[in-house]
Amino acid sequence: MPFYAKSLGANNAKQVDKELRASHAGETGAVWIYRGAMVAEFVSSLFHINNSRHDTKRFIREHLETERRHLAIFESEMPCFRGSFILPLWIAAGFVTGFLPRLFGRNWFFYTIYSVEQFVDAHYDSQCKSMLALPLPPSNVIERFKHCQEEEQHLRDEALSLMTQEPSLPMRLWGRAVEKGSSIAVAIVRLI
Repeated sequence: MPFYAKSLGANNAKQVDKELRASHAGETGAVWIYRGAMVAEFVSSLFHINNSRHDTKRFIREHLETERRHLAIFESEMPCFRGSFILPLWIAAGFVTGFLPRLFGRNWFFYTIYSVEQFVDAHYDSQCKSMLALPLPPSNVIERFKHCQEEEQHLRDEALSLMTQEPSLPMRLWGRAVEKGSSIAVAIVRLI
């Protein structure tokens, strides 16, 4: 049981542990989204497919660093929590979620990031609200969640601003699938 269990009570400590596990898995997946996009950039350059503009490469590099910082927060600044047993699935899903859309083109990639970040923003908001309702809200966790949420909102807005066309129907369907998949994955990772 985590060290904060005595002050929060066992049930509330379990809730915080689940939320930390879910967000840690999410930030791990986010790092791999950008790693997948980087590999797609490399593959595209080899075959001269979807030649990337400077802003796409810059976006990938900068936001990979943002997601690495978020992951470091969970791995070094948060209370101890049990990580997910299915973290390798998050890594694989993140990689595919960055790789495939980037191969399809910049608008697919940016719309994917927008869709992911729409979900992440709502997820962090929900987590903060549920933890604020605890008898002794873990303010250090809530503050860090809010910090990550603000940066994810910026990322979402930047991705949307870099799109050069309205999302097509297939892109919107993909975006919904990404959001729904993220929601299902969070529910599973809270348990496993």
